[in-house]
Amino acid sequence: MLKLLLSAALLLPLTGHAQQRLAAAAARVSSTTTTTTTSSDAQGATLSISGPCAVLYAPNAAKIRYLRQQYGDSNFSASADDNQTYVAKSRAYLQSKGIRVIETTATQLRFATTGSPTLLDLSSPAYSWGLLLFNGQSAPQEANLADPANDVQAILKK
Repeated sequence: MLKLLLSAALLLPLTGHAQQRLAAAAARVSSTTTTTTTSSDAQGATLSISGPCAVLYAPNAAKIRYLRQQYGDSNFSASADDNQTYVAKSRAYLQSKGIRVIETTATQLRFATTGSPTLLDLSSPAYSWGLLLFNGQSAPQEANLADPANDVQAILKK
């Protein structure tokens, strides 16, 4: 139920001030990030990721415009503020556990998994704000952005 509520909340739009805060935070890759590269391909920005980490993703400017148009400024602002709070708390928790944190607005993620890479397309409106945990070997798994502790223990064993 919580995941359903969070999914619904993730689809609501941001105000100008909240959009600026989001853009600044989402464009930043935390200082604990060391093994990522970004390239451009036909589908948009692609972020290549290797090694265990947590990925906090947020909407890029185009998706922000779409979400604002779909849900209106007021709803988007409320959702963006809530999600910024969840992102900040998750970032602090993950860093306190010594987990490498990557923050991105990329629409395509390429994870270097054992065997062939795992590609994830975040361009769908279903992916607005969220948390992915990657153990460096198998496909990344979506985690609870508001309270990641149990997922971190289960997936990253930390």
